[in-house]
Amino acid sequence: MDKWGPGWIPQWCKDTAKERNFNPADITTWNVHYDDCKEPWIMCHHKSSPSPILNLVDTFGRLPVKTRQYVRHIITLPAENGWAYNANGNIAFFGTTLTNLNVHLHESAHSLDLQNAYKDKPLHSSQKWLSEYAQDSKVPDPYAQTNQIENVAQNTVITAYERNVPNGFHGINKDSKSIFHQWATVDTEQREAGKLLIPGGKCGPRLKNSDPVKISGVAMRIQAQMLLEQKPDVSLSAETEVLPDVEYSTLNSCAEMFFKHLDGDENGVEVMEDVEFSTEKSDWEAFNLDAVKEAEDAGTEEL
Repeated sequence: MDKWGPGWIPQWCKDTAKERNFNPADITTWNVHYDDCKEPWIMCHHKSSPSPILNLVDTFGRLPVKTRQYVRHIITLPAENGWAYNANGNIAFFGTTLTNLNVHLHESAHSLDLQNAYKDKPLHSSQKWLSEYAQDSKVPDPYAQTNQIENVAQNTVITAYERNVPNGFHGINKDSKSIFHQWATVDTEQREAGKLLIPGGKCGPRLKNSDPVKISGVAMRIQAQMLLEQKPDVSLSAETEVLPDVEYSTLNSCAEMFFKHLDGDENGVEVMEDVEFSTEKSDWEAFNLDAVKEAEDAGTEEL
C-alpha cells in the first residue's frame, strides 16, 4: 500500500465526498497493490469510517481478480446506516458495508453487468436474461424486485456463493430451484467471459483512473508540503488494456433498497423464503487466493 501525499485526491473521490457533504480534506488516498495484478487500485478512506483501511483492502481482495478488474475506485464514508452504490465502475461504501463481502460482490456485479463484461450485454436488459428470468417463479429477495439491474446483481452474489462455497447456495435454501434459470444464466455468462467469479489467474483490462486534483482549503503547512510533492502518477502501464468508460449509477435503486421498505410481491414477482447465508471469511475461504493456490498445487482446476 502506498499513501498519497497530503493535499491530493482523485477527482471522483473529491466530487463524491462533496456531493455527500463531506470534507475531502478528511480523506486519505491509497494505492493498493495485490499480487495478482500489476496495476494498483486507488482507494479513498474517510478518517471517520467505522473500520480501518486494511479491513477494506482485505475484503475487496477476497473477490476474484477478474471481478475486481472492472472496479475503478473505492471510497468509504461514515454513515449511521450501511449502504453502497456503484457509479461508472466506482464504488462508494457507507458505514459498515466496507467490510461486508456480500455488498462488495453485489456492487462489483453492477460493474460486470453495466460495463459489458458479458457476451449478452448489458446482461440485465438482454433477451437472453429476460427469457430465462421468465421461466422462474421467484426472485432472490425484495432488493431483486427493485429492477432487473438489482436482480442481476443479487443473482451474481448467489452464483458466486454457489460456485465457491462447499455445498453452494442450493445447500442452504431448499427453494433455490425457483430462481435457477436466473443464477444459472449469470453462471454461464461469467464462465464464457473467462470465469469472472472464479478465483485465480491475473487481472486483464482495467478502467482508466480519474485525475489527481488538489484539495482546496487545506492547511498552509500542507500547501507548503504539496510544493515538494509530485502529482501522483495514476497512468496505467502501456501493456494494460483500457476498458471503455460507460456512464451509469445505481445510486437511486440502492438508496431505495436501504432506506425504503418494499412491501409484498412487487410487480407480481414472488420472493424466495428468507435465508441468511454467512459472509464470514471462514465460509468464503474460496475467495482467499492462498486457498486457490493450494488447490492449484493439488492439481484442482477450480474450487
